[in-house]
Amino acid sequence: MSNSSSSLSPSSPPSRDHHVSEGDVCIVDFGEGRQYFLTACRSGKDNQVKLGQKGKVYTTGLIGLPYGAVIEVKNSRMVRTEDDLITPPLNLEDADADGDTPSVKLDNRNLVDDNKSQITTQDDIMKLREEGKTGQDIVTELVNNSKSFKGKTEFAKAKYIKRKLKKYLPRARIVRCTSSTVCDVYFKKDAMRYMSLRPDSLAQIISYANVYAGAQVLTFDTISVVTASLVERMGGYGRILSVHSSQDPPHKEVLSKFNFDYKTLDVLKFVSAFEIFDPKSKEDKDKDACDDEKQKLKAQGWPVPLMEHTIDHLEKDFESDQAKHDFLFKRASRFIRKLCRPSRDETLEYLNKKSDSLIISTKFDPLPILLALLPFLAPSCPFVVFSEHIEPLAECFEKLKSDRLAIQLQLTETWNREIKVMQNITHPQMTMSATGGYILTGCKVSDQCVEVEKKGKLVGKGFGAMRARGRGNKRKLEDVAAGGDADREDDDAGGSS
Repeated sequence: MSNSSSSLSPSSPPSRDHHVSEGDVCIVDFGEGRQYFLTACRSGKDNQVKLGQKGKVYTTGLIGLPYGAVIEVKNSRMVRTEDDLITPPLNLEDADADGDTPSVKLDNRNLVDDNKSQITTQDDIMKLREEGKTGQDIVTELVNNSKSFKGKTEFAKAKYIKRKLKKYLPRARIVRCTSSTVCDVYFKKDAMRYMSLRPDSLAQIISYANVYAGAQVLTFDTISVVTASLVERMGGYGRILSVHSSQDPPHKEVLSKFNFDYKTLDVLKFVSAFEIFDPKSKEDKDKDACDDEKQKLKAQGWPVPLMEHTIDHLEKDFESDQAKHDFLFKRASRFIRKLCRPSRDETLEYLNKKSDSLIISTKFDPLPILLALLPFLAPSCPFVVFSEHIEPLAECFEKLKSDRLAIQLQLTETWNREIKVMQNITHPQMTMSATGGYILTGCKVSDQCVEVEKKGKLVGKGFGAMRARGRGNKRKLEDVAAGGDADREDDDAGGSS
């Protein structure tokens, strides 16, 4: 009993899985689409960030707070509060017996918008802030000094208080960075840039692709959110082959938001698109170049000496020891990535093993990409193609169906409606997304089945031609027989005459 009580004592350190640690990236949600990515650190350039009209805020206060906690911004500091994100200003206990609020007895017909109903000036608000008054005190002062507040309806009062709390008492909730929350932030921030990918569409993509720990997933992703979600779903087991057309591996910005450790991120392997789409990449010249690079890495001595350009850069004066440390850390990280990068032979070996799933989410034309990557997918395995528009997926659907390359083809559109539920007020949100993109799903047919079917068509055509020739020969024999009978009839007629 003593051991269990000590493990649950308040003096025990917080769990890393449920609390924000130093260096972690989290989402600070102020509500109504105002979401920001913040890095919890004690010093450095990420320690002080600008949050819209709230000015610069220090992120040191995030360290050690549990996910889901509500914070307030006070004097450029983030302080935890026990209150909710937004305190409901409606007094629901004063409702009438029939369920109606007293607001039905009031209306806004006598309100005059002359900018004279508020007695408190901006100078008075500045004095209150200098005196150290909280945002709640400022809102209370504004409500008491408003001439038109008492004549408003209950819902107008609630709207007024909510607007003032949003301005003078900014509160936010700390949210963990997951595939759903990160996708939601990017969707609300710039939906067009991320192909209108909503969290519900992302969930369908991963579900239809049958992604699980230990599988090998082949993906061509240009919005990075899908690849990061796959890394989270795999949990450090399996392999993700990310095909990219850029010079450097993509997805760095989005992957940095998930706080992945090395083991979890090690499942992601990058494959250059030129090794698949460019036939020249299969020449011996490129193979020899890759072999030379592998031999150089094997012959590398340990510890690794500094390069000449690195030594020249270290001779310069740095602003501080921390700047010098950051420079060496970046150079070491670059060398580690080069050392751990799979060679061309290893990449081709991964591709030839056939993947368990294929996911394509790109702004390019998906048809040539799908036809090029489909041979690297194992038979009877699912594939998913996501696009913002339906026309490219319709072309893929028609091509796959006409060539009989896949079965169970489905082209769907996700329609989602967000409902606002309150007491006596339940209605859809006034602003909703028109679409969450289109999804094409299916299962690949074995290449042998396609070849057998093609051969069957040829054999069928051969049998059809033979049958046609047989019918033609039969007609010829019937014609010859009919002609012989006619000649015999003529001979008989001539002899009788």
